[in-house]
Amino acid sequence: MNDYKAVRSSLDISRSIAFYLEMSDPAAFRQADRAGSIRTINDILQGRSERTVEAMLAELEQKGGTYYAGEIAVLRQNIQDFQHQKMMLTQPYSERSGKAYKTYRFKNFDNGVGRSLKIVDQKLFDRAAKAGFPPGFFRETYFDQVTIYCLPEHADFYGSTLQDCAFAVCRISAPSFIGASIYSSQFHSCVLDHADFFSASIAHTHFRDSALSHVTFQKARLKSCNTIDCTLDSINYLTATLDGCSFGRVTASDIRHLDTAVITQGGASEEECRRNRDDIFHALGVEQEAA
Repeated sequence: MNDYKAVRSSLDISRSIAFYLEMSDPAAFRQADRAGSIRTINDILQGRSERTVEAMLAELEQKGGTYYAGEIAVLRQNIQDFQHQKMMLTQPYSERSGKAYKTYRFKNFDNGVGRSLKIVDQKLFDRAAKAGFPPGFFRETYFDQVTIYCLPEHADFYGSTLQDCAFAVCRISAPSFIGASIYSSQFHSCVLDHADFFSASIAHTHFRDSALSHVTFQKARLKSCNTIDCTLDSINYLTATLDGCSFGRVTASDIRHLDTAVITQGGASEEECRRNRDDIFHALGVEQEAA
């Protein structure tokens, strides 16, 4: 089996690099410019810049000197781990398990609507990832603060709840999130392909540095979700609800049925909602029909 493991996001690594550059050379790297510095560093780590990762690390090591040598060595390893995990995005998870999930000891969680969900924490997920996920592992499950770094093809999250989770540098191929609830979570540096979020509830969950293709959000309810530095291809928003959502630095093509979506912003004025709608249509390259 490939060496899948949880790794830091490129954005998180970028924040650390920006911090040590500020500490080492405050004149050149001002705290007031931190947001721009982080974006520039993240572009380098994601391969969106002409500058190489090695050149950036050489500058960091030169400026940090011996004082920050230990911390910078850790950052170098973080980057290597991230790059290794990203290389595996082209390879399907192939570990197979014939074990039924009854061999795992699950605690149960009542989701409040008469449905009992089995609970998966990080320790249980890591164990299953190494042995091969048993049938039904992802379906009707409560994932509590789990970093998900590998998935089998066609993972079925039907009726599941994900709370404070992260899909981290993960290949997510043909999954079903039908009727799932995803709260305060993130997808970073993921390849999300042929995914079905039909009637899912997604709140305070962000997509970053990811590639989404042939994804449907039909009848999904998205609240306060940001999509930044992503590529979007063949995305279906048929009768979806986008409440307080935003898109930044995205490359979009074949965006479907955006005109049927309810685009709003809770607590905002009518004019602010209109501007938010205009911004989303513009970011996704969709023309609006004249009123």
